[in-house]
Amino acid sequence: MIRIIQTSLLLFYTQALLAQAPYTQKQYDWSVETNLAYGTAINYLGITDTLTLDLYKPLNADSTRPLVVLVHGGSWLGGCKEDMSWLCVELAARGYVAATVNYRKGWHKDDYVPNPINAGIFAGGNCLYATDSLEIIRAIYRGMQDVKGAIRWLKARVYADSSCNQAVLVGGESAGAFLALATGILDRPEEKPVACSALPDAPTPGANLNNCYAVNCQLQSPLLPPGTLARPDLGPVEGTLNLNGFDANVQGVISLYGGVPSEALASNWLQGPDTPAFYLYHQTCDGIVPFNYGKPFFPISAYCNLGFTPWHYEFPFVFGNGAIASYLASLANPPLFQTDFLPCNNFDPNLALFECLRYNDNGSYHYTHNRPERADKIAAFFSPVITARLNSPPCLVAASAPLQFPGIRLAPNPFRDHPVLLCSRAPEEPVLARISDMQGRILWQAELQLVAGANVLPWPENTPAGQYLLQLTARAGVGSWRMLFLR
Repeated sequence: MIRIIQTSLLLFYTQALLAQAPYTQKQYDWSVETNLAYGTAINYLGITDTLTLDLYKPLNADSTRPLVVLVHGGSWLGGCKEDMSWLCVELAARGYVAATVNYRKGWHKDDYVPNPINAGIFAGGNCLYATDSLEIIRAIYRGMQDVKGAIRWLKARVYADSSCNQAVLVGGESAGAFLALATGILDRPEEKPVACSALPDAPTPGANLNNCYAVNCQLQSPLLPPGTLARPDLGPVEGTLNLNGFDANVQGVISLYGGVPSEALASNWLQGPDTPAFYLYHQTCDGIVPFNYGKPFFPISAYCNLGFTPWHYEFPFVFGNGAIASYLASLANPPLFQTDFLPCNNFDPNLALFECLRYNDNGSYHYTHNRPERADKIAAFFSPVITARLNSPPCLVAASAPLQFPGIRLAPNPFRDHPVLLCSRAPEEPVLARISDMQGRILWQAELQLVAGANVLPWPENTPAGQYLLQLTARAGVGSWRMLFLR
């Protein structure tokens, strides 16, 4: 009887401690800013895409808060940043600053498909047929570069968002989880996939294929002007977006039914002193992203295609979360990781007719089951990881190179008319100047060529008195000043 009482008390105190763990309890209201542009980038057709994100902030939370960047799915062709709003809301209510991002999508299509299928992903369809398996890897790589650019952009907003740029998670669902995993582990030049170097031009897509993809949730079906079939080198693993002096390192990755290309394990993407912590969720019979090893869409494409041409043949082999977990467990010093695998019966090709009905009725087992429970588990797993980073080392307020622009000061501060930058040594290159309020809303921004002496900055009329943030961004780094406007 005494042992039972002791066990019950231990369980009670354990549950009480968990209930008090930081960033695990939903206790905050939140606000959201939508369609913030974090940059532009060239897509696979040579067209410039404007990249946007939505930013969810807890209200009345601590002054320094962890940051999480979330990436939606959609087969690297479609989907919307709003698809991840559910997890943004869950984590913002727990004290996170949460962003959900758009990224470049699309790939070059096959040159001949005898009988393509409208997969229902896009109106008009027939977008799933890649010209070769390298195209999917290139799509993952481009998306990863965009997510890293978004992370650097958000790390430079610590004053505006009251966030900590040393306590950062990245996560996603499906194709977005592939991007999140790549963002967290593809960080050395030697890990760059061969597929992302320069390749011969892609073939002209088959006339019965639709060259479509989505930009900010809007369907695009452009014609192919000359030069759009080129496949240039995709550049460094960090990309070239928002090189503001911050890195894109993260402390944890949330992979909801995601995976990595097969070469990731052979190239040791998952090893290194800076490998993040992993939360891995998957249903074991997933019909879209294999739980272990295989090609995306295999059972649906091969067995449930109703006589149309399968589309999975030119997709690369990938390792799903189950294979990733097995690999991590085999390491001598594995990083921190948690599995959240829901068992289900694998597709039986001998009973294809009935199995296709079962998979159709169950969303191919490719979705986040019981979202509130998943959010609870994500928050509980990452609580000690994030708390440790928030406490040591302290959060940075600006890039390490330089922390502030040397030779530039804001004077006077407080001010009543216009803010003035006094430059004893002006930067040689133009800088991006941005003034925002303390909720991150941009009042004014422009590219400026600063000169030695006084540089008077515009000040919007009818601006209420209060605190504001001035940021200067250049290739060398980022500088931030709090400003106090008096009337």
